[in-house]
Amino acid sequence: METISSINTPGIYYAIGYILASFVVVLTYPKRRSPWYTLLWYVVYFVILAPVITSSTGVIRIFIPLVLFYFGLMYATVMFNIKTDLRTGFFITMRAFLIGEFFASFEWLVYYMSVNIFHYPRDPFANVLMLLLVYGLMFPAFLALEQHLHKNNKHFKINSPELVISIFILIAIYILSNISYLVGNQIFGGTYAMVIFVVRTITDLSGLAIFYAYYLQLGEIHVRLERDRLLDDLEMQYTNYEVLEKSMEVVNIKYHDLKHQIALLKEGLSNKDEAMDYLNKMEDEIRIYEAQNKTGNKVLDTILTAKSVYCQNHWIDLTCVAEGEALNFIDPMDLSALFGNLLDNAIESVEKIESKEKRLIHLAVSHQKGFVKIRLENRYEKEPTIKNGKVVTSKSDKRYHGYGLKSIEKTVKKYGGSVTFSAKDGWFESRILIPQQYKKENDTSAL
Repeated sequence: METISSINTPGIYYAIGYILASFVVVLTYPKRRSPWYTLLWYVVYFVILAPVITSSTGVIRIFIPLVLFYFGLMYATVMFNIKTDLRTGFFITMRAFLIGEFFASFEWLVYYMSVNIFHYPRDPFANVLMLLLVYGLMFPAFLALEQHLHKNNKHFKINSPELVISIFILIAIYILSNISYLVGNQIFGGTYAMVIFVVRTITDLSGLAIFYAYYLQLGEIHVRLERDRLLDDLEMQYTNYEVLEKSMEVVNIKYHDLKHQIALLKEGLSNKDEAMDYLNKMEDEIRIYEAQNKTGNKVLDTILTAKSVYCQNHWIDLTCVAEGEALNFIDPMDLSALFGNLLDNAIESVEKIESKEKRLIHLAVSHQKGFVKIRLENRYEKEPTIKNGKVVTSKSDKRYHGYGLKSIEKTVKKYGGSVTFSAKDGWFESRILIPQQYKKENDTSAL
């Protein structure tokens, strides 16, 4: 019975393994190209990779340049087909590269053991059948694993220090896995071939486990950082609300005192038109503080009063029609964060408009059929990018921006609601829908 003694895994196994591994990650992440372009790319990829890797198997002097060439092709495949940044794409490619290494080493180990131990037929048809069986099992398994990990790390973006550590991990794993290629049959050979294949496969599998563990750890760190930033934003908005509440109480008292003083002065200056005009103007300027306690919700009143003062000083027209009592079931901290972020985002947008007449913000809060409806509209200078009802930040570092919008979404989700954003004809609109029965359900579950 014919056996296998070479310690070199045939290059075609690596060619297929690399292609399938890159296809695993391409299927997992958001696509940059249409399926036809992706299919065409993979045809070209295979036509380039297969002959090169097959003809160069066992050529030690060009081993490292060829590995870099294979990795470069895989990186180009990832960046051509996936919507991601360069650093994150490199990290994804490293993971795919290790998957491809494991695919090839595991398939060859299974085939080698089948031929040498179980006397499996060594012919092209049997070889292809074994290849289809092993790859057919591993491909969906790793696809499911990648999809599960991506679901938990959907907004994962890697930074430079994390990428450098990942590269060192990959290099260490690759050296341990492929040391036998460098020393060859001079040390390992003959009866030791199976040991080499087992060690190589176990090393690839262990390396993948380490790399996935590092990936999960990075994802948890990023989630923790994002959560902390959202909590900081929540606390900041609530702290601002508390400060504003105390300030507005003092201002409101002063307003009522001034109103009575002005009334007395008017009575004593009834025959002096110039003095009367001055007092009327003074009364108009402080009238804005009377907005306190008009919506029916103390938190919303305080936030609206403060934002109205800011808008008046910056030539922004802020109008509001609100049934504030409909919001009374929402925790004050959540309410201050929700409306604080909504109005801050709107103000930031309209401040960029040069024409003061177009600096408009409209807020409406109402309740209907057991739901609270919040709609905020504001003009904008540059149309924002919106995908699937979500705003895509235009700032360069997307990880550390857009936390106001994330805080809004998190708060609304906490109360079982939904939020959508849209932009049309120069108006940006935020729509929020929250079920009012949420409070009763939540209180019941807490008992």
